[in-house]
Amino acid sequence: MDWFYRINIGLLIVLGLTTAGMLVNHEMEAMGRPSTDQSKSAALKKKYEDQLAKNAWIYKEVLTLEKKGEVDEAINRIKKIMKSRPEDAYSLVLLGRLYYKQGHLAQAVHSYRKAIQKDPDYVDKNTPLFIGDEIMKLISSARGKLNREKKLKPNDMQIRTAINDIYYLQRRIAGGCE
Repeated sequence: MDWFYRINIGLLIVLGLTTAGMLVNHEMEAMGRPSTDQSKSAALKKKYEDQLAKNAWIYKEVLTLEKKGEVDEAINRIKKIMKSRPEDAYSLVLLGRLYYKQGHLAQAVHSYRKAIQKDPDYVDKNTPLFIGDEIMKLISSARGKLNREKKLKPNDMQIRTAINDIYYLQRRIAGGCE
């Protein structure tokens, strides 16, 4: 064998050993750390837990008033919180729930719509924030009443807006886009 073949065989052996070493090193690193899907899932779970804890702390007084049946006072507290925290969608969820308890269906539907527009996680079944069942309860009771009101007051824009909001909520809960 001449020197050219010996150099080529030597280079092929070195290349093979380097590749094998890299594969072994990669496998050992992968075994030592969690996958990115697991770490993303854990981070997302932590985010939701933090958000739920924050909501419980911020809205503790409102929830207490709601349980006592003091709906008007709870609405006033929510509106004060909304002035200082306009980006928080949970205040709109609570406001919708309180309007529903008062029988103000159009306002309740609109509050839920605004909440979902701010934070779509409220209609995502894979999150702990999911309130689709609560919204469907509202929709089932509001749809008939609002359609009857529409027949009585065909030019009332608030009723038409509420009916459009119901359709929007139904699409979002069913998994549709905006």
